[in-house]
Amino acid sequence: MNAETIKRGLAGGILGGIVMAMWSMIVLWLTGVGFWAPLNFIAHTLWRGAPLDATFSFGVVVLGMVVHMMMSMVLGVVLAVIVHNVHQLGGTRGALVGTGMVFGLVVWLVMQYIVWRVVDTSAAAAFTPWVFALGHLMYGAATAAVLPLASPRGHGAAAPAT
Repeated sequence: MNAETIKRGLAGGILGGIVMAMWSMIVLWLTGVGFWAPLNFIAHTLWRGAPLDATFSFGVVVLGMVVHMMMSMVLGVVLAVIVHNVHQLGGTRGALVGTGMVFGLVVWLVMQYIVWRVVDTSAAAAFTPWVFALGHLMYGAATAAVLPLASPRGHGAAAPAT
């Protein structure tokens, strides 16, 4: 892992986190759960005073966004390392995006059925599982899609467009 991989992972994680957040907020709003609910669920994990519904609270929204984006960036770096290694093995951009999607689903399984249930069962139960799963799938795809391909020599330069 080098500084370039970390930068790519942070940038990819930011984009993936935004895609996942917007998906979750819009779909939960359309299904009647509420636009602010996903950020409230995330904030509730750290602060039990956060609402478990769609109530807007500036502090809760900020806490939810900060936690979500920090996790998105950390996982983006992990994915960047994985994607870099897939590319070194000769993977195509499609393989890289597929790797990102698998990564997103693995993160969802771990978060939905292990971590969140241990840390905050109320928030875990409140987040609609299919929305959470598709959000993670989209996170992985978006994050991996924007990670530039490393050069075949591994020097970190972007591969030429074909």
